[in-house]
Order: sequence, then structure tokens, then C-alpha cells
Amino acid sequence: MSLADCRAVFAHQPAHQIASQLQDATTDLCGCELFPMADTSPGPVADVEALHLIVSDPTDLDANGLLNPASLIRIDTSGLSVLRENAGDVEFDHTITELKARSAAANKPRSFLGVCIFSAQTVRHQNGERLVGVYDTALPMKPHHADLVGPCLQKIQGLSNSQHEKAKRKRIKEIISLVGRCFDPARSFRNGTFLKHS
Repeated sequence: MSLADCRAVFAHQPAHQIASQLQDATTDLCGCELFPMADTSPGPVADVEALHLIVSDPTDLDANGLLNPASLIRIDTSGLSVLRENAGDVEFDHTITELKARSAAANKPRSFLGVCIFSAQTVRHQNGERLVGVYDTALPMKPHHADLVGPCLQKIQGLSNSQHEKAKRKRIKEIISLVGRCFDPARSFRNGTFLKHS
């Protein structure tokens, strides 16, 4: 296991293969969590840190205010992007602007609805077992960026394709149950600082 191996997965693998390749970069489950993925990083994500998942599509939440499973599927491929608790307003503004521009370019305009907030510890473990890795993946203009990536259950447990798909769906349901009603709407998040994006 090395810093170079871990960084190479995030930097050089096709995005949809990041989750499966992370398992090969280290002998320890979620071992790449120990390393910063960029020189500008503030360091590994602590269990106590609050993570912010930006919500820009009403379908990301169900009628009960819980996350929609479809909003979490990147956990099993490229990683689910979040901002860490020490991210400044500038980082949030930049991230929201990027998301809106990307959606507009795909002819699927979105606006900022709010964030789901939960601790790293909440999603890292369940019943003494690892659920997801929380990786420090600092980006230009977003030093407090992180990614949630699920360990590749197929490689760990030797599952068949159908068993693997079922296990991934189960893990996402577990994550949703653990974070619960975590939504903070745009009007109240950071005192409505980003309402201009709503």
C-alpha cells in the first residue's frame, strides 16, 4: 500500500472503475483513507467530521425526506462527492455553480435545494463492519472535497454478479437508514447564503 498507488486510482482510472480498483491499491480494507489524494489536502477525513451532500434534484429525496437510493449509486462506481465541514462558502458556491453548469449542458437544469448533513462515522461503520470508505479527495478550488466509495463486495466476498448487485442495493438502503432525515434546505443552510442558486 502506498500513497502513489492510492492517488493513481483516483487520478488515472476511468471514473466508473474507481470503486473496484481501490480494493487493489491496498491490502487493508479502505486503506487509502489514510492518505491525502492531493498536496493541497487538509488531511484524512476524521470520523467526527460532518459531510455535506449537495441536493440539486427534488427526486434525490423521497416523500419521507430520506435520500433516494438512485442518488447514491455512485458510491459503487466513481464515488459520491461531498464537502467536508470546514469547507468555506467559496467552496460551496464553486461546487454548486459547477453542478448547475454541468446539468444545464446536459439539458437537465437543476437548482440548489439544500444539503444532507451526516458524520463520516455514521456511514463508515455498521455493526462493527465497514460500510463505505470516506476518502480525502481535495480538488482545485475545493480543498475540502471528499468521496464516499463502497468497498468492492464482489472482490471481498467472492460474490456472483447477481449477489453483488443485491449486496450493493442492501448497502445503499443501510446508508439511507443510518443518515436518516439529514436534509437542511437552502433557506436555512448557512443562513440562506446560497439561496441565489435556488
